[in-house]
Amino acid sequence: MWIERKVKKNLFIQSVKGLRSQVLVVRGARQVGKTSFVLNALKELEEFPQIRVNLASNRKTTIDGVEYFGRDFFGAGEDAGQFINNIGLLVGNLSKLSKPVVVFIDEADRHPASLEAIQIVAGLSDRLKVVYTGSNLENIMVKNAATGRKQFFDLYPVTFFDFLKAYSKDDVLAYWSGVSLNDKGHSEMFHNELNGLFDLYLRLGGMPKILDSFIDRRPGMQQISGIISNLVETIEDNIKMVLGEKAKLYEYEDVLRRIAILSTETLKFSKLQVRHVNRGEAKKIVNKTAGGRVVHKVRLYESGVDLSKYILFDVGVLNYLLNGSDLVHQQITETHLACQYETVVGTEIISSLPTRDDIYYWKSQRGSQVEFMLKSPALIAIDVKTTRGDTRSLDSCAVFEKDVDYLVKSSREPGRFDVEHTARIPALGLSRKVPLVVVPHYLSSRLLELIGELHASGRSA
Repeated sequence: MWIERKVKKNLFIQSVKGLRSQVLVVRGARQVGKTSFVLNALKELEEFPQIRVNLASNRKTTIDGVEYFGRDFFGAGEDAGQFINNIGLLVGNLSKLSKPVVVFIDEADRHPASLEAIQIVAGLSDRLKVVYTGSNLENIMVKNAATGRKQFFDLYPVTFFDFLKAYSKDDVLAYWSGVSLNDKGHSEMFHNELNGLFDLYLRLGGMPKILDSFIDRRPGMQQISGIISNLVETIEDNIKMVLGEKAKLYEYEDVLRRIAILSTETLKFSKLQVRHVNRGEAKKIVNKTAGGRVVHKVRLYESGVDLSKYILFDVGVLNYLLNGSDLVHQQITETHLACQYETVVGTEIISSLPTRDDIYYWKSQRGSQVEFMLKSPALIAIDVKTTRGDTRSLDSCAVFEKDVDYLVKSSREPGRFDVEHTARIPALGLSRKVPLVVVPHYLSSRLLELIGELHASGRSA
């Protein structure tokens, strides 16, 4: 089956049509569905002549029924001469075409010369709409950065919203889309059902192949346990490819698992060291993993030094690393469950942001920690609870960070808004009035929208 990402697809189509002296670089972890997503979206641009190139192959090839040109179409040079010449031979004089040509270049990281040519290719983008994809684009060293010539489009795993759509939960989806932070219209029935569905998503994650298998359940389909094992192995091999010889010194899967276990705290690179590999190399492998978009770097709010934490890009992958391959039925400890809730809320929020660099976390000198901070549409502190939980960490953040506009508790509770909330630190005799927003986990990707509505209406202390 095909899992539609309608909102994301519409944004992609707009981005392609709007290219002016730039190329569109689609970024995302391996196996997140970049190629399938792009091919599906380009079907809606069929009025444009289209050319497909796969740079993992030397020559023309067919992959999953789709025909691609290979590296010989692009040529070995960085001047893009062969590439532009071959396009002309296929479609004729570009200047005489009524519509621009869409060129889809897949596996671009497998042929770095193509990335060096971006400056030249982008200069022709009034006649060419060029889309690059690759799973390691941020890890490839290029002499010509051509920063202004690239526009980025980030593709993440399937979101909870898209999962509901694919799972044919139309009545639940309608409630999810319309629910507000007011008590009016709240349904305990739909709230409980959404909590249950989100708990299922917490286990499965958003990798398309996993969700395909779970939703379709056709006889003879590969079991989820085998799919997730193969997916993680592919992700690890992709990072090892960038590390080169250093991969021999690392059991990369163990490092990825350790990052998963340590993801709720500031990462101490010393905890990732193995024999023959120093702290600097441990830091390098984490940076390469972030460059491969397998983890997201979450920086410490208003810190002058690198005290970041890292969360995995997909909660299903995290579930596998922490608990094993039986994603749906295995036992999950309270510690691992807390880690999974923090990861899934974080990745859902990131999927709604312009860039993953817009998310932070907060930590006080006294040890209080708030999982996430956002600076827009207001300064927002977000604490993630497994069930209900208290607001002590949020209250500390509000008292010490006077500019915080809203406190958000992400939990299993129904949504509500308390404009009269008072944050207190009794031991210090400190307090401050600040609005508290309680948001169910399942509304994480709508958090910016919900806070934006409150902020626009002036509903704050």
